[in-house]
Amino acid sequence: MSTMQRIIGQTRAIDVLGSALTSGRMHHAWIFHGPAGVGKATTAVRIARILLCHDPQTTLTGQPEACGACASCKLIDQPDAAHNDLHIVTKELALFSDNAAVRGRKLMSIPVEVIRDHVLTPAYRSAAMNHNKVIIIDEAELLNDTSQNTLLKCLEEPPAGTYLFLITSQEDRLLPTIRSRCQRVPFALLTDEQVETWLSDQPFAESMGADERQWIARFARGSLGQAMLAAEYGLDEWYRTLEPLIKQAGGGRPVIELGPMMAQRVEAFAKAWVDNHKNASKDAANKAGVRHLFGVLGEICRTQLRAARTIDDEAAAEPWLAGVDLLQEAERDLYSNVNVALLLDNLAIQWSARTPHPAGR
Repeated sequence: MSTMQRIIGQTRAIDVLGSALTSGRMHHAWIFHGPAGVGKATTAVRIARILLCHDPQTTLTGQPEACGACASCKLIDQPDAAHNDLHIVTKELALFSDNAAVRGRKLMSIPVEVIRDHVLTPAYRSAAMNHNKVIIIDEAELLNDTSQNTLLKCLEEPPAGTYLFLITSQEDRLLPTIRSRCQRVPFALLTDEQVETWLSDQPFAESMGADERQWIARFARGSLGQAMLAAEYGLDEWYRTLEPLIKQAGGGRPVIELGPMMAQRVEAFAKAWVDNHKNASKDAANKAGVRHLFGVLGEICRTQLRAARTIDDEAAAEPWLAGVDLLQEAERDLYSNVNVALLLDNLAIQWSARTPHPAGR
């Protein structure tokens, strides 16, 4: 198994790309689609390293590999160096636009100005290192119709030696005209074991205990991005703190502090997110925090359901099945622009009032 497969765990995707590279018939445009955080962007960068290499090699197993010694490889291997022929396009590039109106927008989409400046311009410019050029568009689902139609020029008239990768977790938001001109590669969720193995190799996880790594791996549900977010924002602490309160509410006993405690964690997450991401939307960060909270509460429900099913206790499972229903209702309410604090207070009240519980529990 190649280094890429060990790290990413996406054998099928790597096989498709490996075959294209070794055959010498590498398509000029690709869509990597699948759940967030499963290695799509990481794979694109690794493929870019091979495409930009001046002396690519073939391993004993027939997999293509960058030489690691040419000028391009040495430049990519320097973490703080910018490779002039590798262009990674994100919504944050809007902050550096010459247009003040573009710089002042909330980072909710990838505007057409970014596509013109950071895709079309480098695509039709000569390669700085006289070899290939690679352009990676992350979160391609954020391209609006105008941006996508502008991108079509590069797909319909691809410059020689230019390769484009669109990374998306919502492929259906790309126009049919975009999808039809690209090779599509699906990425699947990883196993808990793969996520935990990946976590054990990360510097930020060195201080974690085995239980914490296992919880994060289970919570991530196959997404490395979700695992990183859970570790960075301490979602395991949310779980440990809220679990006994949710159990109490699931037993039909009102927990006055539950709503405020959930709201405090969402508020802290949103503040940290906005502090860490310039020009981020506070409203979007609040909604993201609530979704992560619902993920933690869902994990509590799943844990209790597994325990109830292990002992074949249908009565013990009922409150947690009802809890799942409540979370689905609350998620629908979240997109009705209700006040977050009121939404969470109501969820806490409903949890103790509507979840069935056996007498005496």
